Amino acid sequence: MVLPVGRAILEDHGFEVIRVAEEARPLNESKLAQIVSQVNPDVLITGAEPIPRAVLFASDRLKMVQKHGVGVDNIDLGAASERGIVVANAPNTNSEAVAELTIGLMLSLLRHIVQAATSTRKGEWSRFIGRELGHQTVGVVGTGRIGREVIKRLTAFGSKILAYDVYQDAAFAKENGFLYVPLDELLTTADIVTLHVPLLNDTRGLIGRTELGRMKETALLINIARGELVDEAALAEHLKSNGIAGAGIDVFSTEPPQESPLISIPNVLATPHVGAYTLEAMKCMDETCAETVCQVFAGSCPPNVLNPDVVKRM
Repeated sequence: MVLPVGRAILEDHGFEVIRVAEEARPLNESKLAQIVSQVNPDVLITGAEPIPRAVLFASDRLKMVQKHGVGVDNIDLGAASERGIVVANAPNTNSEAVAELTIGLMLSLLRHIVQAATSTRKGEWSRFIGRELGHQTVGVVGTGRIGREVIKRLTAFGSKILAYDVYQDAAFAKENGFLYVPLDELLTTADIVTLHVPLLNDTRGLIGRTELGRMKETALLINIARGELVDEAALAEHLKSNGIAGAGIDVFSTEPPQESPLISIPNVLATPHVGAYTLEAMKCMDETCAETVCQVFAGSCPPNVLNPDVVKRM
């Protein structure tokens, strides 16, 4: 995905930019492999599409995959390195955007904003009693760039904050007045649990049936990180049985999530993976992606290249 700012930078450096038509989307593995084999690009700039081995080996000409985003769990980094393809991402370009949507989902669920707006549009006058974010205990799972931005915003609301992370930053915790606690304690104590960890072998299925069973019946779960962090079937069961009060979900294990059990549940507020979709974040990502591509093809190795050894072999 390249917006005009990224296209302009690339074209100024002699690249021809070919954008996949909207009607061809969403792109699955076979579609993308076919496109790569037909277009024969030097660089593939990609978003949430899966980039497995088949896509990486679809063209002998492909030299670089640039992620228009941060997480690269959808890219087979090992296969890319084997094939001699540089992989880079765009770190710290969407942290504020994702954090703001996280807070937005919390507020929407707490104040029943969607239901209230729908009721008013229908000519009704249903007045929903909500809860205030500043009076909730919020458990932040993952205190990386996005988790930190969420914590800063929660501090402004006056929420009590608990956090869980394998790597703890005591100075940041002291500065922002929150405590690191074990995950089990966070789950049993928090009124809202929000996930901000990358998808790794250790975090896949992090929130399953057992973890959901530890949460309060009045609690909310926010997942704006990766769908595979949560057992979606178990979450659907807990929501339907009032095991927890609601969920805000921006990411799914399969996207688009036509068959997800979560979509039709009334106490789920689902959005189509739009955490990073602000003009400001997209512009920043565009610039970072385009500049990274230009630097790599000029012989440099920017710090956001994830397999720098491949650059040395180019």
